[in-house]
Order: sequence, then C-alpha cells, then structure tokens
Amino acid sequence: MKKEWNDIFDYYREEKSMNQSELVIAMLTELQAAEGCIPREAREMVAEIAGVNPGYISAVIKSLPHLHEQSFRYEIKVCISDRCKNKGGTEVLKEFQRILKIRPGQVTRDGRFLLTTVYCMHYCTKAPNVQIGDRLFQNVSVSDVPSIIKKYSAS
Repeated sequence: MKKEWNDIFDYYREEKSMNQSELVIAMLTELQAAEGCIPREAREMVAEIAGVNPGYISAVIKSLPHLHEQSFRYEIKVCISDRCKNKGGTEVLKEFQRILKIRPGQVTRDGRFLLTTVYCMHYCTKAPNVQIGDRLFQNVSVSDVPSIIKKYSAS
C-alpha cells in the first residue's frame, strides 16, 4: 500500500468528529486527489475503516460526479438539456456510446475517455453541445462524433 494512502487511512481511523457518510466522502475525496481515481484496494480499505459494505462505497462514488473508480485522460460531456435533445443530442450521445462501447459514467477500456452527461451548458442556440476538456463543440451531429473521438484518440 502506498505511503500516501497510509497517511490518509491513519488520519481517518482516528477521526471521531465525522459521521459515517462524511468520513467516507472525505476519504474518497482525498484518495481521488492523490490518485486521480479510487482504486479497488483503496475502496475496500475505506469500507473497512468506515465500517460499511463495499457496495456502499461504489454507490457513493457513482453518485458523486467528482469521484471515479478508474482514471481517464479525457472527459466527454454531452449536454442532455431539452434544447439539445430536441436538436439531436440524444442521438449524439448514443453515437458516443456506440463507438466507445460505454454508457455515461463509464471509462473506456484503454482509460482514455470518461463519458458523462450534463443538463445544460448554456449554449442553447448552438445545440447540441459536447465538451471535452476546455474545448466546446457546438451544433454537433451524429456524423461529427467519429472525428471528435479521433482528435483525442491520437494524442
């Protein structure tokens, strides 16, 4: 086990001022900051220290968007607001899912992409919108998806 993990776990073993949920979230957040994700071994240790079922840890990670079970290089955010949906956003999302072979909240096998959805990016006049890192793609069509993925697959 890594020294940084030990430091985190040692601190929270002695922490008495937090309730169980606060303790779990605090440990997971620190592990995420240290590792970029929360490895399986660390999740098991968090469950043991907090005295909860490991399934609870996975549920917490899935419910908090800043926590991830796997590391990834690029997060693909697809807007699913009503305006984006009405202009083809649902089909765009399905195309990302088809090509990457993942659903929202999942990471590709190679660890390159995390696919997520957001409710609104506030660029409704140029919907549907997709964001990867700091780059915003607007008026995205299903036919644009392969080239968008290709731009980030080569780097």
